[in-house]
Amino acid sequence: MRIRSALVALTVAGAGVVGLAAPANAATNTCNPSHFCLFYNSNIQNAYYPFWDNVADFSGYTFKGAGDGAGQAVKNNAASAQNLQTGLVARVYYNSNYGGVYDNVQPTSWRNLSNTYNNNASFKWLWA
Repeated sequence: MRIRSALVALTVAGAGVVGLAAPANAATNTCNPSHFCLFYNSNIQNAYYPFWDNVADFSGYTFKGAGDGAGQAVKNNAASAQNLQTGLVARVYYNSNYGGVYDNVQPTSWRNLSNTYNNNASFKWLWA
């Protein structure tokens, strides 16, 4: 009886570990070199949008790729960002036309947005 109980406990515990391996909605979307990408979720996860040039208003842009956020508007929906440019800082603004509070994403890095988390409307390159 004890052996059977132990086997049941191990089976249940094993099922829990397997369930933690990868969320069903996880997607491996990656930002292209020399681009700046906004991601729908924190920790550069799920759908994203790659930018090359400054954008004064995110209206009309929608997240690409797979997973959560695919097809959703970029404006006021980004949670994290990745900058794969060297020598340029990517600045995400709260308002359209480069206004309001902002978050900087340093060259060749990523971060979760704080000042513009799910409240972002424009982006501009700045010299590092």
